[in-house]
Amino acid sequence: MSGSLARVAAIVRVDFLVRFRRVSTVIVFLLLSAFAYVWLPAPSTGRALIQINDHRAIYNSGAIGMGTASLGMVFVGLFGFYVISSAIRKDVVTRCGLVAASTPMRSSEYLLGKFFGNVCFLTTFLGGFMLSSMAMVLVRGEAPIEPLVFIGQYLLLTPSAVVFVSAAAVLFESIPFLSGKLGDVAYFFFWLAFLGLVIGDEASQRGISWARYFDFTGSGFMTDQLSRTLHTNSVSIGASTFDPQKAPIVFPGLALTRAWVLPRLVSTFAPLLLLPVAALFFHRFDPVRTKQTSEKSSRNWIGRLQNLLRPISARLVAPLLLPARGGSFLVAMWADAVLTLTLYPLALVALFAITIASLAASLPLLMPGALAALAIIVSNVATRDVRANTTAALRSMPRLRENFVWWKLGSTLLLGLLLGAGPLVRAALGGTLPFAALLGGIVFVAATATSLGVMTRNPKTFIVIFLSFWYLVVNDHGASPWLDFAGFYGSGRAGPILGYAAGSALAVALAEGWHRLRLRSA
Repeated sequence: MSGSLARVAAIVRVDFLVRFRRVSTVIVFLLLSAFAYVWLPAPSTGRALIQINDHRAIYNSGAIGMGTASLGMVFVGLFGFYVISSAIRKDVVTRCGLVAASTPMRSSEYLLGKFFGNVCFLTTFLGGFMLSSMAMVLVRGEAPIEPLVFIGQYLLLTPSAVVFVSAAAVLFESIPFLSGKLGDVAYFFFWLAFLGLVIGDEASQRGISWARYFDFTGSGFMTDQLSRTLHTNSVSIGASTFDPQKAPIVFPGLALTRAWVLPRLVSTFAPLLLLPVAALFFHRFDPVRTKQTSEKSSRNWIGRLQNLLRPISARLVAPLLLPARGGSFLVAMWADAVLTLTLYPLALVALFAITIASLAASLPLLMPGALAALAIIVSNVATRDVRANTTAALRSMPRLRENFVWWKLGSTLLLGLLLGAGPLVRAALGGTLPFAALLGGIVFVAATATSLGVMTRNPKTFIVIFLSFWYLVVNDHGASPWLDFAGFYGSGRAGPILGYAAGSALAVALAEGWHRLRLRSA
C-alpha cells in the first residue's frame, strides 16, 4: 500500500513541477491573479461587483469572496480543462510514458497521479486568485477582512468544479477519439449541458430536483442561495451598474443549508466515477494505441472517415493546386490553405455543405454553425508546423520564417473566404453593410485564430475562447449589436464593423510582435 501511494505521489510531484516550470503557466497564473483588480471596479466608476435590485453590495469579505469565487468556478470549469488536458499526451510525445509503463506502476496508479496532479494544479491557481482577491478587500474593501468567511465562499463553490474538471480531463485523454480536437469541442458542450441542467432546475422552481446532485459548476447552489437569502432574482455579479441614489446593501455571503449538504457532497465526489471508466480505455502507452505508428489515424471513427475521404478529396483539391506554382508569397499562402483541405477532408465536406446551404437557408440560421465550423477548421493552421515538428524545415524556405504570421494569416483567411463564399454572396445581395459585417467577421476569426495560435502554440486556446464568445453571440440573438461580430443577425452597423476590424489588426500586431521577440531569442 505504501509503495502504491509513493508512486502516485511521485507522479503528482513531477506533474506539478513540470507544469510550473513553464513560462506560459506563470504568465497565466499572474494574469488570473491580476484579473481580480478588473473584476472588482471601484464604486466611484458607477459599477460594482454585485448589484441587487439596482443596489450595490458593500465590499466586505462575504460579497467579494462570493463574487470572485463565482469567477473562479467558471474559469476552472471551462478554461481549466483546456489548461490541464494535455498531461497524458505530453508523456506520450516525450516518451516518458514508455518509461513509466515499463515499471511496476499500475494504470490505476498513473491515472490517480494525473488526477491528483490536475487537482493540485487547479487548486494552486484558485489559491493565488483567492489571495489576490483578499488583497482587494484591503484596496477597495469597505469592511474588515475576514479570512475564514472568504475561504468559506471558495470552499462552497469551487471544489466540485475542480474535481469534475480534473477527472474529465483524465477521461477525455484516455479515450482515443476524445483526446484531440473533437474532445476539446465536445467538452465545451459537455460542460454547458450540466450548467444548463442546474439553471433549468432553478428556472423551473426545482422542477428537476435531482439536477442539484450534478451541480458540478456550483452555479445552481449559488443561484438558489442568492434567491433565498436576498428574496429576489434581480442579482448581477461582475462589474455591473447600480443606482447611486439607492442605499448599499450588506451581503454576508453564502451559507450551506441542510437541504444542500448532500447535493454538494455528491456533486463533489461523483466525478470520481469517471476514473474507472478512464482506466477501461487507458492505453498504458502501447505504441499502437497511442497513435505512434503510421496507422495512428485509423484508430477512431473520425480518422477512418478521413482516410476514406482522403483519396476523393485529393482528386477534388488537385485543380486548386494548379495556381500554387512559383515562389511568390501569395502562392505559399494558397498552398498552405489547400493543404488543410487535403489533410482534413471533412473541411472540404464543410465547404460543400455551407455552399449548398447558403442557397436556401437564411444567414441567421446558417452562419452560427458555419462560423463555428470555420473556427474549428482553422484553429490548428498556425500551430500545425510546431506540433508536427516541421518548423526547422521552414527556416530553409525564403521569407516564410520571418513572415510566419502573415503566411498563416493569409492561409487562414483564404480558407475563411473559401468556406464563406456562398454566404458572402447572399450577404452582398442584402447591401453593403451586411457584406462588410460578414467579411469583417471572417477576418476577425482568421486574425484571432492566427494570433492565439502563434502566441500559445496550442489550438485549444483559440477554440475555448472563440466557442465561449460564440455561445454568448448565439444566445444574444442580435440584441446587442456589439456582440453580433459577423452581422448575421441583421445588426450590422458601421461602429461594430470598425471595432472588430481594429480588434483584428490588434490581434495580428500582437502576434507579429511576439513572433519577432521569439526570433530574436532563438
